[in-house]
Amino acid sequence: MKQTLIILCITLSVYVYGQSLLIKNVNLIDVKSGKVIPATSVLVTGSIITEIGPSSKLKTSNQTQVIDGTGQYLLPGMIDAHIHFFQSGGLYTRPDALDLQFKMPYEKEREFGFNNAADYLKRYVRLGITTVIDVGGPFQNFIIRDSIAKSFPAPNVLVTGPLFSMVDRKKLELNDPPIVKISTPDQADSLFQKMLPYKPDFIKIWYIANRNLPAEKSFPLVRHIAELAHRNNLKLTVHATQLQTAQLAVEAGADILVHSIDDEVIPDAFIKMLKDKKVAYTPTLIVGKNYYKVFSGRLDHHPQDLKWANAFAYATLQDPEGYSDTEMPALLKNLRASGIPPAENKSDSIMALNLRKLIKAGVNVIIGTDAGNIGTLHASSYLQELEAMSKAGLTNQEILRAATWQTALGFGKEKTLGSIEKGKQADMILLTKNPLETLGNLNSITFTIVRGIAVQAEANLTESPEAVVQRQVNAYNARNIDAFLDTYADEVELINWNGQLLSRGKDQMRTIYADLFSRTPNLYCKIENRIVAGNKIIDKEHVRFGNDFVDAVAVYEVENGKIRKVTFIR
Repeated sequence: MKQTLIILCITLSVYVYGQSLLIKNVNLIDVKSGKVIPATSVLVTGSIITEIGPSSKLKTSNQTQVIDGTGQYLLPGMIDAHIHFFQSGGLYTRPDALDLQFKMPYEKEREFGFNNAADYLKRYVRLGITTVIDVGGPFQNFIIRDSIAKSFPAPNVLVTGPLFSMVDRKKLELNDPPIVKISTPDQADSLFQKMLPYKPDFIKIWYIANRNLPAEKSFPLVRHIAELAHRNNLKLTVHATQLQTAQLAVEAGADILVHSIDDEVIPDAFIKMLKDKKVAYTPTLIVGKNYYKVFSGRLDHHPQDLKWANAFAYATLQDPEGYSDTEMPALLKNLRASGIPPAENKSDSIMALNLRKLIKAGVNVIIGTDAGNIGTLHASSYLQELEAMSKAGLTNQEILRAATWQTALGFGKEKTLGSIEKGKQADMILLTKNPLETLGNLNSITFTIVRGIAVQAEANLTESPEAVVQRQVNAYNARNIDAFLDTYADEVELINWNGQLLSRGKDQMRTIYADLFSRTPNLYCKIENRIVAGNKIIDKEHVRFGNDFVDAVAVYEVENGKIRKVTFIR
């Protein structure tokens, strides 16, 4: 599949600029209490919230930009506390887990990820995520924070440099490794001194333990790195998924645990330690199982991914459907035959139980997706993580508080982020529906306000014609009729090679394709070649229908972000 960058058009009409902004007569959601404060107005001057109260009492000028929030809901901008820019979420992004470089050289995969950093950031803004925290990657990530994210109304970006790791990952190194093996204090000091000039926002340790490298053996080194971080006023985040490793990490000085403990139920004594030391806990519930869903060919095809994920990254997740028998790695063959291992479901249960215990005890739970890992796509995975927390037993109020205030608190940003209060940075989202009632209402965004700039939802994310067509292919392969039709214009025309009109309008298309999707469980379209000519996309397609295969050429014409006409040539 040809990977082409999504072209995102930014025009001044998308954003509401000005010295001041008034959101008037809105239902303000207090995430700390879970209460909705009706008929409230919020005045923003520059990037700061300067007044909250009735519109009649707020001082404005003729230059104040006004958004009427009547009947709508204002929520603090959400935070994803665990992403990785150097990973795309696609199939080829972790050759240390599954090496498919015979299909996609890792150099090209890393280049794809960096070149699409702006695309990821715009998707986060579109979905109401106004702060993203990259918890480990190459030095190149500092360019994303310090340059790319400064060039348009992007989320706030926090980054660290490479992970201080107990193990190496040679396949990921290239000339800018995201993970660096540290065996001695001198090596830790050297990496730390190399990172300091870049002004990292925090430090991250990949605390890996196994039979040959027990956690206690690495403990002195972890404690040394913790002391380095704290001496420089930097918080320490630690990857520690085993109970013993997590306990040692907290004893060494971890401020944030960036994954769930998934091997044992957390004992009460450790919960007390987390509370006493004010350690934050990031569950990352969906990321591990997503690897197995992709490898076993059992993708959920969640509507969020089909609608909002980078279309080219998402498309790669189904590439094995087009592999020949000789190309298919043994790991994929075995998992596609056996399915997701039962042990993974057991881990899910332990993680959910631990999360409920921690919330009930008042431990500061924060939200991160680990986006960028295989099957966990940037931005579109966020609602899925919230839904997993809901399934684990948390209330919507608990989840929204964790997504905003508690995450800001965990990273020491509670004075500027995480709630709508006077004096704080103006990061907010305006919704037509109340997210406290159902998490799906988070998709009803009309504006995302980033540092006082109001970004209009429907105009912010403009995809290239090729991306629109690829999104259509993804939905076709997912056999999702609603996502499929969403890529088409209302009066779309399907034309045969001889000029015969096959179908006009979405209703006729729904009749044709809904039947095809329902009766063809192994339907799969492989794009063997693609030509992009302006708004016309010409695809050579190899399509599997049951035991039959059809080769065809389809010419797509895209207008205003929708497919307006398709001409089939066989």
